[in-house]
Amino acid sequence: DIEAKQSSLLTTHGLRLISISPLPGEIVVGVARPQRQVVSLWDVWGRREINRNAAGVNTSFVLGLKELDGDILYLNLGGPFAGGQQHEPHTLVAGATGSGKSVLIQALLLDIAATNSSDLAHIHLIDPKMGVDYAAIERLPHLQGGVIVDQARAVEVMEGLVTEMERRYELFRSKGARDIRAFNSKVGLSERLPYVFLIHDEFAEWMLTEDYKSAVTSNVSRLGVKARAAGMHLIFAAQRPDANVMPMQLRDNLGNRLILKVASVGTSEIALGVKGAEQLLGLGHLAARLSGEPAIIYAQAPFLSDDDIDAAVDAIISSDKDNVSSPLKR
Repeated sequence: DIEAKQSSLLTTHGLRLISISPLPGEIVVGVARPQRQVVSLWDVWGRREINRNAAGVNTSFVLGLKELDGDILYLNLGGPFAGGQQHEPHTLVAGATGSGKSVLIQALLLDIAATNSSDLAHIHLIDPKMGVDYAAIERLPHLQGGVIVDQARAVEVMEGLVTEMERRYELFRSKGARDIRAFNSKVGLSERLPYVFLIHDEFAEWMLTEDYKSAVTSNVSRLGVKARAAGMHLIFAAQRPDANVMPMQLRDNLGNRLILKVASVGTSEIALGVKGAEQLLGLGHLAARLSGEPAIIYAQAPFLSDDDIDAAVDAIISSDKDNVSSPLKR
């Protein structure tokens, strides 16, 4: 039993096991290296492919490099891509302080904006920490109404998404379209609907307020699986998404799990569904449990310095002003 030998391998051979992945016909064991590779967002962007649909929207976003083979791991929200399956429409991100959670979220936000013009992708960003991590991100033309920092406004935005989703279904019916992709291919450029991404960082802090917890759970449940066809995607993030702040109803709707290092086995079992995330190395080391994939995928998320973020935002703004579909030319 490999798990039973972890302590022996560490004390006798200096080998720290960080992941054990059963695959068909083999078991892959991850061992911590003395020096870890830094994954540059620029290098990943230079290699990435873009999953653009008929309306020009990219729906596959970079998460990092897979530990097993170094290939790019994508979050596929619009269909199978790059060897990966179509994933659930909504996502939970979890990770303790130092795990790289905020950097992963910023990389995701930048990738959404870098691969989609602001008329095709709208972003709503909720942050109870007053937006201090997102000063540069707030300059993106894709961001709707700045960073949302109070509960009342956050509830208003989520309720607005539910209303907009229902409005979109009426539009689809009027055009004989089954989803946003079909609708956008049937109408002129001026009538095309943007995809909508709502990112709620540190949601656990506000979920201790009963009224807010009730409103979030209700609105996320109403969006549920219907939101994908309407082009709406939720990403919720927390350091500790424990049971008291993440009811089962909410947990079930956040089907994709992007889990960085967490503080305990219990948090790993809630966030990832199994133990093991407490063994991750921090600084962007990621366990991804994505619907349709046969096993948990371990990856290293890209590193972003403040200068990198500023440079990326500048490039995105410049590209968007020029009405270029993306600063990523590939």
